[in-house]
This record gives sequence, structure tokens and C-alpha cells, in this order.
Amino acid sequence: MKRLQRETFPDVVKLLDKHEQIERILSLYKKGKGFQFPDFPIRVKIALDAVGALFLIDGDEFSRAKAVLDKAGYHTGLSSRFVFESKTRGKDTIAAELATRLEAAGSHLWEAVGRPVELTRLQYCARINKRLSMILVPFGAQCNDFLGDPRRLQSQASFHGPPSFAEHHNCAAGLRIKGSRFTASFAELIFGSEKADSESGGANRMTTFGQVSCEPAKDVKLSLSGIWQACSPTSRFNNLRILVVPAGSLKPGKTATPVPEAETHLSVEVQRSASAPSVAVMVDCELYETIKAEGWFQIERSKHRPVRCGFSLSDTPENKLGWGVRMGGTAEGEEHQLHHQHLEGFLNLSFGKGSLQPGLVYAMEGDKWTPALFLRSSWFM
Repeated sequence: MKRLQRETFPDVVKLLDKHEQIERILSLYKKGKGFQFPDFPIRVKIALDAVGALFLIDGDEFSRAKAVLDKAGYHTGLSSRFVFESKTRGKDTIAAELATRLEAAGSHLWEAVGRPVELTRLQYCARINKRLSMILVPFGAQCNDFLGDPRRLQSQASFHGPPSFAEHHNCAAGLRIKGSRFTASFAELIFGSEKADSESGGANRMTTFGQVSCEPAKDVKLSLSGIWQACSPTSRFNNLRILVVPAGSLKPGKTATPVPEAETHLSVEVQRSASAPSVAVMVDCELYETIKAEGWFQIERSKHRPVRCGFSLSDTPENKLGWGVRMGGTAEGEEHQLHHQHLEGFLNLSFGKGSLQPGLVYAMEGDKWTPALFLRSSWFM
């Protein structure tokens, strides 16, 4: 018996190790932290989103209705995102995001435009100590990267905050301070355009982002976020390339010669924004991790100074039926009259790692309302 015990003991230890690895992988999947492969220090997170619409209008008004809903921020299509995370230098993390999208385009239902799989974001998070962290985004930076929301990947497709929060920039750097009941974030984002006209939408832009979150009571979380955008008076950030900083960009000197497209070996498609510099503020309150109220407004720093605003209220518990309402609009002109408004009501069906949201949307342009049925489906692994 002793000889058999000695011979079988190594096999039993190996089986126990494999069992622990399987339990670790399953626990990460259940907690929504992605997949982590044994003996391979990379964690993979996957988010799949699909949005479809049924327009409750005549067929000859399809083009106009689609344009109205696009202005209101309601887009249809399929999108997928793959995030690869790896730990380095102890508790520091580096993440790369790949994304692809297929969206409706044109005036017919069967017309679609697809984007291949591309590298959209690279991020490095250095944990200096228990309370202070530094975040560097060499390219593909957004203000949403600094919101401090652990569910950012799941909620990115259904984000209905200020449009400037989702604008892409070339690079960014920020700090995050975390206390027992509060979190503060500060970041500076840079957008370098090939156009040197400072009055155009493609001008060089500096974006300052800040957020303060606190928990005044148990199961209550309050957050205040804001951005301030300004055009750079110089062209030192013109043609700011991926992972490349012009030699004279950080000191006075002559403008660097633009690099021709043919000489660029590493190219990453980044969505460019054509909007003017703006100021935006967002306030949200979360109760019991399911009930969330959010309000925001955004003012463009241009001659016309259009004002955008929105409000949402939702209750989306896990594995239960939830609901939500959203409303918003755009005020333009000297008297800031509402020209574009939208109102949405939806139900939320949660299925563990996935959710299904059927909803009814009313979008208005001028004096005419456009109704549509929307169906969203999101899955996170």
C-alpha cells in the first residue's frame, strides 16, 4: 500500500493542479474578467454588439428617417471588440484592443459598409502605489478610458453621454487617485490633425478631462465628469503619427516635414472627429449597482454655439427584467431653439453574460417625428 501511495501521489498532485487551473478560468469567466490561458500570461476579453432597427414609416422616407436617427446617435450594425491584457512589472497592466464593425450605409437596407479587424487602442496602466495609478494611451485614446468604470467594455456600445467623451485622440496620459470612498481622475488628450487651419474641425486639439467619484453611503455612488477642449495655437502636433512624436514637438522650432502616407509602415485606423472644440459636463448617480440616473450637456466653442443635452434613467438588474428611458436634444441658433429631439423607452433582458434590449425610439427633426423599433444585443466574455 505504501508503494502504491508513493507511485500515485505525483499523479494526484498533477490532477489537483489541473483542477485548480480549470476552476480559476471558470471563476474569471463568471466574474466577467475574460479568459486567461494556463501558462500564458494574457487575459482575453470579448464584447459582441448587434443593433437592428425597424422604421415605422413609408418606404420612400427611409433615407430621411435614417439620417434623422443617425444625428440622434442611433446607429445599426454589428461590432466586436477583443481586448488582450497582460500583467508586467508586478501589478502594471498593458492592454491592446482590436475591433471590427459592419454598419448599414446608403439609402437601402441591403447596403452595408464593413471595417476589417484593426488595432484601435493601446494602453499601459502603471500602479505606483495603492492609491495612485498612471495611465498612458499611445494611440486610440478616449475620455471614456479614464472614467474608471470597471464595466467600460460592456457599456461602451450603449454609451449615450456627451459625444465628445467618445471622440478618438492620438494619445493621452492621466493620473487616477483612489481612496476609501472617492476616486479622482485627471487626463490630458492630444489630437493632431493633418490640417493646419485652427478654425476647422480638424485642427490640433488639446482636451483636458477630469472626474470625481464618491460613495456618500452604502450602495450609493455619485460621479461628476467634465472636459475642456481647446485648439492648439501652433502646428507642432500636425501629422502626429502612431507611436511617433516629431523631434521638435516638445520645444520651439521649425515645423516637422509631413511624412508621406507611402512611407508610413505602421498604420492604425482611428476615427477622426470633425466637431468643433467643446465643453461638456456629465453627472450620474448609481444606486444598488442597478439603478442609474445620468444627465449631461455639451456646448461647442464655435460661432453658432449649439448646445446638446441628454438624460437617462434605467434599472437593469442581473438575470431579471429591467427598463430604461432616454431623452435628449440639440438647441441651435441665436435663440437656442430645440431642432433635434429624441425619446426612447426600452426593456432590458439579462442572460448572465448577455443582454437583449428591445426599445421604441421617437426622433424629431423640425416638426416631424420619426418612430422606429430598435433591438440591441450585447454579449461579453
